[in-house]
Amino acid sequence: MSAAPVPSEQPAADAAGLRHMLYPYAGTEEYLDGVLAYVDEARAADASVVICAPEDRCDLLRGYLREGDSVAFMDLTALGTNPGRLIPAWREWIDQHSDAGAVHGIGESVWSGRSAARLSELQYHEWLLNVAFAGTPAWSLLCPYDTVGQSEAATEALVRSHPLVWDGAAITVAEHYTPRPYAFAQFAEPRGPYDEKQYTIHDLTTLREIVTDWALSQHLSADRTRDLMLAVTEVASNSIRHGGGKGTLRVWVEDGALVCEFRDAGVIKDPMVGRVRPASNQIGGCGLWFVHQLCDLVEIRSELTWGTCIRLHMDLPDGHGGEKA
Repeated sequence: MSAAPVPSEQPAADAAGLRHMLYPYAGTEEYLDGVLAYVDEARAADASVVICAPEDRCDLLRGYLREGDSVAFMDLTALGTNPGRLIPAWREWIDQHSDAGAVHGIGESVWSGRSAARLSELQYHEWLLNVAFAGTPAWSLLCPYDTVGQSEAATEALVRSHPLVWDGAAITVAEHYTPRPYAFAQFAEPRGPYDEKQYTIHDLTTLREIVTDWALSQHLSADRTRDLMLAVTEVASNSIRHGGGKGTLRVWVEDGALVCEFRDAGVIKDPMVGRVRPASNQIGGCGLWFVHQLCDLVEIRSELTWGTCIRLHMDLPDGHGGEKA
């Protein structure tokens, strides 16, 4: 296991800021019972309700709730599949609706059918919410989680990331919540063939050529390839600037995505790097924010003993995702 790039433990269950609760449920009927009861509680407190969920869940809830009646629906699909975009989105939604009073959010992600990398980042996102909103004005976030078909390990990971539990009618303190630094599983090695290149400031063009070659072989569109080139250039440049002047690139295909990995000797200490929208007048420090907007998944691991590893994932068109041609 490798420690997360965070300088301190996450907040205790009773810390000021976010009231973060997990709602484990089984099936649609139980889902509706618990979520609608939570909305009723919010209305009783004169709170606005912000619902961020997959499109099918939003459509289901619209049959019971009127949009505009202190309820706003945010389609999760509009954010794409990168969990790194969720925290800044919640900040914006809270700012938009907090003028009317308290805000109660409902945030539901799609857990089934995800790759191991995406599941890992979703779990980290849930933990990171506690850090991101510690000490902010109080608000409430319910995270529905369908336990049907999910592994016991995945469910336990979520329980450890939520200070509170909603049972469909009331809130209780989560018995297994642990306010300690997050522990990542080590990155698995690529399962297939890959290209590897050690680089310095003189090799940026070569890195772009390597990644472009892979993108073309996997039929990545021109627009998506251009986005990936911007992200690759940004991460490699940061790696050279802050990682000792050199690094190592590896590129391969896995789980239907083109993966570009960058390793260097630098250390990232801020767990919120790339997850805070830059100010309009900000100069510098915006690179990883834009990388999160350009890529379908961004994984960051950093440790004092070995440095930093960043993996960029770009989803490939359907029917592609094999070895490099």
